[in-house]
Amino acid sequence: MNAFDAEAAVIGGCLLVSDAYWKIADLLTPDDFSRPEYGAIFDAIGNLLRRGVAVDSVTFGEHCPKHASAAMECAAATPGAANIRSYAEIVQRNAVMRRVRAAAPRIAKLSGDDVLGEAQRIVAACAPRMASAIHHAKDFLSQSVARMAERCDLDGDLTGVPTSIAWLDVMLSGWQRGDLIILAARPSVGKTALAVQTALHAALNGHPTLFLSLEMAGNQLTDRMLAHLARVDMQRIRQPKQIDEEQWTRIGDAGERIANAPLLIDDTSGITVDAIGARVRQANAMNRLDLVVIDYLTQIVPPKTQSVTEGVQVITRTLKALAKEIQVPIILLSQLNRQGDSKPSLTALRDSGAIEQDADVVIFLHRPNDDQRHLVECLIGKQRNGPIGDGFLHFDGHTQTFSATQERPVTSIRRRGLEAA
Repeated sequence: MNAFDAEAAVIGGCLLVSDAYWKIADLLTPDDFSRPEYGAIFDAIGNLLRRGVAVDSVTFGEHCPKHASAAMECAAATPGAANIRSYAEIVQRNAVMRRVRAAAPRIAKLSGDDVLGEAQRIVAACAPRMASAIHHAKDFLSQSVARMAERCDLDGDLTGVPTSIAWLDVMLSGWQRGDLIILAARPSVGKTALAVQTALHAALNGHPTLFLSLEMAGNQLTDRMLAHLARVDMQRIRQPKQIDEEQWTRIGDAGERIANAPLLIDDTSGITVDAIGARVRQANAMNRLDLVVIDYLTQIVPPKTQSVTEGVQVITRTLKALAKEIQVPIILLSQLNRQGDSKPSLTALRDSGAIEQDADVVIFLHRPNDDQRHLVECLIGKQRNGPIGDGFLHFDGHTQTFSATQERPVTSIRRRGLEAA
């Protein structure tokens, strides 16, 4: 059956059986038909049905005399509507092929700073309409039961990717597939260090990880990883003449572990969210990813929108959709608005409330006392599918390492008392 036959069969089926149109309305639009007249007939059938008109060859001819002859020819040449879904799928495939061919010259003529993003948008417009996503609850119930069975087979209670912090693993059950996780802090509190630590920890535990560093060079990231894993002062990593023999041995061991871990780094700066999506999909196609880390939000080239807020909204919604599409947790680092020394809240997320809306998990890092710069409070400000809470971390700036601690900040009253003593 050629393209015109399939299109005629779709029109004929809709005229032969009154409810046939609704079996394919989720697949086709009038623009999917190569013959404009068939597209107009399909559009008219839908309009009549929505008005409550019972459509067949006769009633269609009365309401649309301009296309009555072509519609009757389609109905006469179609044996029935039993296979109308298959006919519609043929029409859809042919429509996609036409759009792709038409897109090629447009892509070839692109220029400017966002060629990749614009090309992706052109190709995305060629995609077919999604088939019906409506399913009976039992279909999803079977998935829930299967996932519960998988979790029962796991060692321990961790169902996601390990975070590297034990109490965070308890609160979150690990980084969960499909989640967009915002890790937010003011400058120099340690959000990149924690992001590097959790990415490295995941990879060393066998979870393929992609780290997109839009600000720091790749070798700067691996410097931090070596310092963290070998427990060697970062200053000595930068000035290796100070490293002794035992530390060189630890660095060598750490380098070998990192080299053998499934850890990918992309340190390209100045890229769009569409380019990020393309790279994540490419990496995921090569090796199924378990974690993606993006450092950080404001380094992503914003789309052309009317305001910064709208640009951030596009970025966060695109990344949330990406996380859901390929079922991978995406950790996106973000800065906070300056609010003095107060404990951060969701309203402190910089530039847009859309960050709060789109995120499944929001984690804040906060230094409550400048006199105890090693002590960082970690707050779960939002968790769509679990509890919120907080805990304290010890940050060793020399080795770029966070660890859980029972230490608590000294209050201002207590500090005054110590100073008086």
